[in-house]
Amino acid sequence: MIGFGHGHLRRVTLLASLCSLALGASSCSEAAEAMGPEVRTTRQAQLGDLPGVGDLAEQCGLDINCEAGGIAEGNASISGVASVDAFFGAVINFQNTALSVAGGIDAELEAIRADFGIEAGTELSAGIMAQASAHLEGGLTIEVEEPRCEVDASATLDAQAKCEAMVDPGSVMVACEGGCEVEASAEVSCDAEADLNCTLKAPSVACSGECKGSCTLEGSAAADCSGTCKGGCNGNCSLMNASGECEGKCEGTCTGSCEMELEVAASCEGSCSGECTVQNPEGGCEGGIRAECKAKAGGMVMCDGRCDGEVTPPSASAECDASVKAEASLNVECKPPSIRIDYELAVGGNVDVEAQAKFVAALENLKVRLPKLKAALAKADLVAKAGAGLAASADGAVKGAINTSLEGDVSLQAKFGLGCALMELGAVEGAISTASGRLSASVDASVELTSGLGL
Repeated sequence: MIGFGHGHLRRVTLLASLCSLALGASSCSEAAEAMGPEVRTTRQAQLGDLPGVGDLAEQCGLDINCEAGGIAEGNASISGVASVDAFFGAVINFQNTALSVAGGIDAELEAIRADFGIEAGTELSAGIMAQASAHLEGGLTIEVEEPRCEVDASATLDAQAKCEAMVDPGSVMVACEGGCEVEASAEVSCDAEADLNCTLKAPSVACSGECKGSCTLEGSAAADCSGTCKGGCNGNCSLMNASGECEGKCEGTCTGSCEMELEVAASCEGSCSGECTVQNPEGGCEGGIRAECKAKAGGMVMCDGRCDGEVTPPSASAECDASVKAEASLNVECKPPSIRIDYELAVGGNVDVEAQAKFVAALENLKVRLPKLKAALAKADLVAKAGAGLAASADGAVKGAINTSLEGDVSLQAKFGLGCALMELGAVEGAISTASGRLSASVDASVELTSGLGL
């Protein structure tokens, strides 16, 4: 039996229901009129026990017992009110996304375990570092960029339009606390609250910003070379060419050119072969492959493209604001970042060459799996925050919206639908808690690996 209680519904009197049937009410409108505007019972389901009421409810399309189901059945169309049902849709999306992200994290961890042949019960990081000690000289160095997570502004606006029909997705923008993708052209510009970041790609360009690819330094800039020294080396060189010039690591001063491979974007004071990102270049971003307006500290930038930070949709009702922000975080795309793994193989008669080869193959796989894991963890953080926001709004904005609607002049069908929605709010906390717990367990399992590898 389903109870509404707490004065949230205008109560339908059982006596009025009996009278309306006894008087031969033959239509939904007559039955609704006979029930009157004031609701008098706290037990909606009791109506279904009265002779003839179930048939009349079916004729009227009334789900008086909330038999259509709710979150557990994957049904968000509970109340028939767009702003309320959008919330339940966001809760269901949260459940599915949290479980999907958790499954992705678990799959990467298991794949890494299999690549390195680490037995169950052994910590991944400990197993990897033990193998590194056996097969490498000088240990293992891993650098990974932070993943870039982007929200599609148009998708966010579409979600708001479904929640509030007053919004036209094509005529508004969201506020982006981060970087907003813009067209790379000579005419592109950003407002005063943002900087223009332009990324260029060419065989070799002078780069005053960050380079991702190969950075070549000349003259005094090449002296302290951490990459490959080509030319003269005042010191020991690990590899000499046929002309007697250095083409390897120089343990001393490099007097030729220095070539560094930058798999992770870094400053380059020479020429960059690859991608070079510069800030606020003269002449816009002519010849660029991509551009973004990056909000300055504490600022926001208006965006109708993709945003790599938190988005704030146009002014919305409190219940829609909660679901739209959640949908934005749940539909975010986090791209695997660049990674650099440096190591030097051990040599000598005591080296197990076959085992060492398997370890190197596992490291090559790690270059793919670790970035995917980092991207999944970045999304997990956003998904977890979305769940917390939905849970907080259930007893606040959403419940208030339902009560306000019930106090208004709504149809009998809407009364019952909103009543079902009011009851379904009780299932929100449990649904979010279960999915959040599953996600948290997967994140915790991955922390052991990432922290153990110094990431």
